[in-house]
Amino acid sequence: MNARELFGVLKDDLKLKKFLHIIEDKPKFPVFYDKNKQVLSLPPIINSETTKITMDTKNVLIEITATDLKKAKICLAVISSHFSDHCVGNKKNCIEPVEVTYEGGKVPTQLEPKMDHDTFEVETGYICRQLGIELTSDQMH
Repeated sequence: MNARELFGVLKDDLKLKKFLHIIEDKPKFPVFYDKNKQVLSLPPIINSETTKITMDTKNVLIEITATDLKKAKICLAVISSHFSDHCVGNKKNCIEPVEVTYEGGKVPTQLEPKMDHDTFEVETGYICRQLGIELTSDQMH
């Protein structure tokens, strides 16, 4: 089945049909496949059954598809840190970066995720309003 045939099938799927418009009119589709050419993901539409995470899953590759590179990197860092909280044994809080080569050469090859952090000041009142709670500055430290 090619991508056009797959889209024909997915147009009848109540959950997935609302996402098809994102890529269906594009000349090329993003696709991730393994060395045997088995499709693993057609982002942002579907992932394969073979990549489903279960209680027995040992390794996870987190793939982020986005139109804004900075936002994608932030999402990757947040998701990676959340996953690392659930690692067990000597792998607790372990994140192994991968080398990413971007198409077109506009962005140099990089190790991702970068777990950089920024320090900035924010008003206590702003944080409380955003969270819908009341805390003092001392309680936030």
